[in-house]
Amino acid sequence: MVYDPFCGSGTIALESWSGNRKVIATDLSPYAYLLTRAKLFPYQSVEDAFKDIESVSNSLPHAADLRQVPPWVRRFFHPKTLREIIAWTTVLKRRRLSFLLGCLMGILHHQRPGFLSFPSSHTVPYLRLKKFPPERFPDLYAYRSLRDRLEAKVRRALRRVPPLDFTTPRECFLRDSSRFVPSEAVDAIITSPPYMRQLDYGRDNRLRLWFLGAGQWDALDKKVSPGEPEFLDLMRRSFLLWRSTLKRGGVCILVVGDACSRIGRANLPELVSRIAIQEVGGYSLLEKHTEAIPNERRVRRHIRGSISETILVLRRG
Repeated sequence: MVYDPFCGSGTIALESWSGNRKVIATDLSPYAYLLTRAKLFPYQSVEDAFKDIESVSNSLPHAADLRQVPPWVRRFFHPKTLREIIAWTTVLKRRRLSFLLGCLMGILHHQRPGFLSFPSSHTVPYLRLKKFPPERFPDLYAYRSLRDRLEAKVRRALRRVPPLDFTTPRECFLRDSSRFVPSEAVDAIITSPPYMRQLDYGRDNRLRLWFLGAGQWDALDKKVSPGEPEFLDLMRRSFLLWRSTLKRGGVCILVVGDACSRIGRANLPELVSRIAIQEVGGYSLLEKHTEAIPNERRVRRHIRGSISETILVLRRG
């Protein structure tokens, strides 16, 4: 059993499942929860996905009143496209079709033709009006139909699915990991905790979060992108809880960015190890590995943030 308490985009959960491990995953962000559920509960065929797409298409509600949509959201979309997104999101959420909703959020904004927004960035949403002025690129500001783009996204997502055992138990919860206790003891905790506001997960996903019903992204940021005192307290509470969650001899593997802690007067991996081993107790350090983060893998390239990360392998005594 593998438990990822800060599951993010669901990579560890999916890799664990594909390795025939049982999986439990949690996150406080509705978008992270959605992405992980989409990976843990995919369709077994494109044909099955398209049947649900056809069913949803036949049950869409009447066009939304865009006057109820915040102006900053309206700026990203052609009005007809925006009405389609709202209608599809409403039905997909009601029917709990996580895989299709995750695919829809994945094509929500970018400048490529397969996406739904006006030209914008893909990770942190902002319009690229200077690079793609409407008077020079009018086609990029025209209506973009949703269904054909969603079907194309589903085909891409299911193109190279690894062998998966759909009978393997797997669960995903929208929960605070520092208060969540899995229903059974786990063999390994593998996760990447938030890096003391090195990334602002709420702000960076504010457009997707609005469609998912979590419009107060700044309030969410305080929880999922904690400052240094809050992060260190989170780690103390987590290690204390994980001590009863992990089986004896089980491992806790953390991927931690190499930020510097002003409070602990040490780099973050050293401080996290100290909290687990000396303050909370019950853990020992098995291994530590540090490597640089390639610039192309960084959300914020060429600017401040973690430029390397450390993998800590701790054992529960």
